[in-house]
Amino acid sequence: MGKVLIACALLAAAGAARVQEDAFAADLYKKARAAKETKVSFYTSMVPAQFAAIQPAWNKRFPEIQIEHVRADLGQTLERVLAESRARKHLADVISSNETSFVVLQQHQLLAKFDVPSRGKWIEPFKSAFNGILFPSRVLQIGFAVNTNKLKEAEYPRSWKDLNDPKWKGRLGIPDPRVGGGAQLWFLTLWDQPGYGEPFFKALAANNPLIKPGIVQVQQSVELGEIDVDVVAYDYITLPARNAGKPVNFVLPKDGTILFATYDSVAANAPNPNAARLLVHFLMSKEGQETLASAYVTPVHSEAAPNPNASQLKGTPVLSSAPTDDQVKNLKTYVGHMNRVLGLR
Repeated sequence: MGKVLIACALLAAAGAARVQEDAFAADLYKKARAAKETKVSFYTSMVPAQFAAIQPAWNKRFPEIQIEHVRADLGQTLERVLAESRARKHLADVISSNETSFVVLQQHQLLAKFDVPSRGKWIEPFKSAFNGILFPSRVLQIGFAVNTNKLKEAEYPRSWKDLNDPKWKGRLGIPDPRVGGGAQLWFLTLWDQPGYGEPFFKALAANNPLIKPGIVQVQQSVELGEIDVDVVAYDYITLPARNAGKPVNFVLPKDGTILFATYDSVAANAPNPNAARLLVHFLMSKEGQETLASAYVTPVHSEAAPNPNASQLKGTPVLSSAPTDDQVKNLKTYVGHMNRVLGLR
């Protein structure tokens, strides 16, 4: 009887939370329509598959506001927003980037504070780390992409330190960590992780990894059989490729994954401020997170159902989910370590 009562209480709480989220959305939608905000300009690196997932759900809920999808990589988005600010042409409503880029935008006072009713349902560490500005709408898991034609499952690397084995010489690939994104967070995390650091990267470099500009290029090298393992792979890229019949699989390192979040923020000078807040709220809601999960994003909303075909953390340790303040402050020093230890020029 007690278990039944607990289950009923949990269902009631979940229902109340959904009602609160819906009411919040309805209020913002009403304000946006009253202000004649018919579009919301979304500056984002969101890949087409993710945008294709959210657009129908958004259009069904909010048909009078169209999302203007302005896609660029993280660095290009930062430069575009800064250039528009210098020209005093504020065109972005919602800006999507990583924490490092947002530090710069915050310094220029280009981001607005905001809160959403779903915040109490976020998973850790994102709930505790919320600063009133950055909303972690798209969380990705970092692990290995392996070529399934060249490796049997028993041969997969299972930990970061497995990659130090000389048997992997000439068989690994790494995205250039100087470029930023998940590869940079991977380097920062393991450089400062006890038991890894410089010795780990020296041993990795001794295996002569192929280094390419980005994660997509390294994964393509795995798919083509040029290398056996992509050392820094995103689950949302590798798993759809696997499910489409490509000879790849995704492996979570048993010694810990790294969660890489892409954040959204309301622009301080958004021309459509109500629509901007509505979009951020939608992306962080249970509905929005479940919609993104269909594109292999790890849900941040604790009540959002994960994609059954996606990678499941299931107790895998999380080594990091964001760079520390010291890492951001001393990024040039870390880039020097990258150049020296990995032989980058």
